[in-house]
Amino acid sequence: MSKNNNKKTKKKRIRKGRLLIVILLIGAFIFAIAKGGIWAEKTIKNIQDKKNKQEVEKTVKMEQFDLEEEVNKDLGKKYTVLVDPGHGGNDKGTMNKSKTILEKEITLQIGKRVANKLSHQKDVQVIISRTDDKYISPGDRARLANEQGVDVLVSIHLNAEGGGNSASGVETYYRRGAIDESKKFAESVQKTIKSYIDTRDRGIKEDIYQVLRDSDMPAILIECGFLTNPGEIKNLQNAEYQDTLAEGITQGVLTFLDEKSK
Repeated sequence: MSKNNNKKTKKKRIRKGRLLIVILLIGAFIFAIAKGGIWAEKTIKNIQDKKNKQEVEKTVKMEQFDLEEEVNKDLGKKYTVLVDPGHGGNDKGTMNKSKTILEKEITLQIGKRVANKLSHQKDVQVIISRTDDKYISPGDRARLANEQGVDVLVSIHLNAEGGGNSASGVETYYRRGAIDESKKFAESVQKTIKSYIDTRDRGIKEDIYQVLRDSDMPAILIECGFLTNPGEIKNLQNAEYQDTLAEGITQGVLTFLDEKSK
């Protein structure tokens, strides 16, 4: 083989080698951009989630006073309502897929809104089981209601779907086998919530949740939406949606108390 042919063969090999390197570099560049895009998207979403959370908390704090000061005070009120934001402290409750949105935080935000609205009623005294991120056992929540002799108990929670993300809507539970007016109370609140927010009506159901089982008065537990559903997560983080939901709960409680007085 001639020297010229050897040179041509080497040049071809060098060109192929360079081409392969260029292809690999381009591939690595495209992969880096794709990964970076995913990372950026997640980062932006996390920042937005935190921003939404801060906005909601700021709104609640501006509206809310220390309701725990109401406990054990005889204010000459006609009715006493215990508002019970579920979970708290080391009990996070359910959460979204990325574990950045916690049930205990949203139930506190909604609970404060409900308590604040009820406290504006001249004939209603409000007790709230917690105003910050602390753990209270279900038994202690029911015990507080019993010791304070409240007329009704409203426990606020969020739902989760096992292995899926399509379940949605609001449902209200009352004590299984209740012989008081818990069922009627659940019906009243469930009905008004549905009239205030556009969501699936999952109806009322019986259960033996301890906070219901151990309480001596009409008591309900409201599952306000699903933290496994992306659409409902967005709503439940929205201050305006929370306020409308809280208004629906409040009006349901007041409707029941009015009918009870008759």
